Amino acid sequence: MADIYTVYTAEQLYDMYRLYLLGKSVGITDFNTGSKIRAIIESNSEIISSISMDFKNALMKAIPIALYEGFGFTQLAATSATGYLRPYREPALYIRYTGAGSSALITSSSTQIAAVVTGAGDAFTLLYVTYPTLNDLITAINLLPNWSATLVKSGTLASSSLFQYTSEEVINSLNYLNADGLDLTLDTAVEIPILTGFSVSINNLQILTLADATLLAGHSGVQITAQVSQTGILGNISANAIDTKNGKGSINSNIPGIENVINDSSFSGGLEQETDAARQTRFSETVNALNAGTKNGIIAALKSISGVRSVGMRTAYPFKGTNTILVDDGSGIISPALLAEVNLVLYGDPNNLSVYPGKDAAGITYNIEAPTIIPINILITVYRLSTVNVDLTAIQTDVQSAIEQYINTLQLNQSVLLSAVTTVARNSNAAIYDVTITYPATNVTIGTNEFAKTGAGTGGAVTVTMALI
Repeated sequence: MADIYTVYTAEQLYDMYRLYLLGKSVGITDFNTGSKIRAIIESNSEIISSISMDFKNALMKAIPIALYEGFGFTQLAATSATGYLRPYREPALYIRYTGAGSSALITSSSTQIAAVVTGAGDAFTLLYVTYPTLNDLITAINLLPNWSATLVKSGTLASSSLFQYTSEEVINSLNYLNADGLDLTLDTAVEIPILTGFSVSINNLQILTLADATLLAGHSGVQITAQVSQTGILGNISANAIDTKNGKGSINSNIPGIENVINDSSFSGGLEQETDAARQTRFSETVNALNAGTKNGIIAALKSISGVRSVGMRTAYPFKGTNTILVDDGSGIISPALLAEVNLVLYGDPNNLSVYPGKDAAGITYNIEAPTIIPINILITVYRLSTVNVDLTAIQTDVQSAIEQYINTLQLNQSVLLSAVTTVARNSNAAIYDVTITYPATNVTIGTNEFAKTGAGTGGAVTVTMALI
């Protein structure tokens, strides 16, 4: 029987043809270069050799695929990038405090605006009757020591039209531009519900929010977890890639009061379809953990759910007889659809046991939770040579996005390594001369039920300071 894996080169096939004809004594002896019979044999040899190689390659791929498919071990589909959108309305103005106080609280009533400062003598009270328009009010605030205000809406609007705030902290507040300052909106800034599926588009990509949210009265914006509809790495967009105020992207969902949308941090986690090599590795892991009811068996089964990036389990937690399963799909939440699929894989489906036989252990209760998010703050200084003509803002955005991509694609129990932060930062833009991390001082250790996140909506931030040398 012929060896179906053996592939002959065109030269080998030519020699086999020639020797066969000579052995048959059919009178064909002119095999010189350029002869008709040699040209015929060589053309056939080239074609057959190419077909044989293609057949072998296809067969080598088909055998493991047939094995995988026979066990229902499907190839994981491409995944979508996730991040946060911030729909917002423009405020009337924003206000900053630069004094030595540890707290600066703003209160706005129908008659006045006032500040109470802890740790410094920078308190003030300004009556609207004295400063009737926003222009008047802003001029007065800018004359106060350690205070400044910037007009956003029309300066002729009445000061008394400001929303009535009570004890809003100015220090560490971020305004609608994601910069230092507390937004002050008009009293028409009513509460706006934003339902799941709020949509924006950028460069043929559609991004949809994954949860309901509410833009509260008096607030300019709200961070909402969101996902790119299209799968693959094209969805891994950088910070501020969506910025409808400045012409980058457009809003598809018309909600009265929502004027613009921006993404203050990058979207990450978009992956292409699982490669053959990756599926082979995952198949080996699954085979080695086939026993239902075991920790490794359950984890391997849940990791096979399309879109799941990592799975962890805390046994005998929160008490004996209960295990807590942590499922991470990159969004920081567990959607109803994902929860339903996890339940089917874990507990089985009596109506479809061939596909969902179940993996749970009898007598054990399972809690299914999203992992605990550990907010990561990074303070990094990036140096560019003064002789290099590359925009500092462009470098700053590249570094922020690269670090966010690194941190936000870490899996459960994977620590944040400062050496990796340094590497991705340096590699993000060719104009970077050097980088220095000022915070944190050491690697950030991530626990077994935790994963690291940074950027808008996570409580963490990557702050990039540019410097010339």
